[in-house]
Amino acid sequence: MKLQLTKHAILSVALMLSCSASYALPNDRQQPISIEADSAFFDQNKGTANYSGNVVVKQGSILIEAQDLSIITNPETGDFKALSAKGSPSKFSQQLDQTGNTMHANGDTLDYDVTKGQLEIHNNGYLQRGEDEISADYIHYLLNDGTFKAENRGSGRVNMTLQPTLIDQAD
Repeated sequence: MKLQLTKHAILSVALMLSCSASYALPNDRQQPISIEADSAFFDQNKGTANYSGNVVVKQGSILIEAQDLSIITNPETGDFKALSAKGSPSKFSQQLDQTGNTMHANGDTLDYDVTKGQLEIHNNGYLQRGEDEISADYIHYLLNDGTFKAENRGSGRVNMTLQPTLIDQAD
């Protein structure tokens, strides 16, 4: 069920997605935003929006899927601060460049802080950037520089697969 939202709620999501431009296709932030959910609630005074029930957000190559999505904005300026996606799993994906490299993240909870440029993946975490993969209970990914910290907070281990960089050697 597609929901009709206030201009301020749509602006909040637009600001969230456009702030990811440092690791996105350049035209993602100029694309229209589509939000689908079973229900939505927006409090303009507090700067919060909550979507629940099969939430799907699309803008260009960006796709967010969750059971519940909460967005926090500055109520005075409308500037986006953060989002929290919950579900088993919640998913975030985005094409990184014109060659088709993508970034996929899943976890039971995804917390994205745009002011710090970081994505935290909690419980059953998985991150794939290009052909590199990591899985752990907790992954803290710094979007602007492509670095991460991972740890298992229960039993098990961090699992990583990193592809070598191939360099052409001229004779």
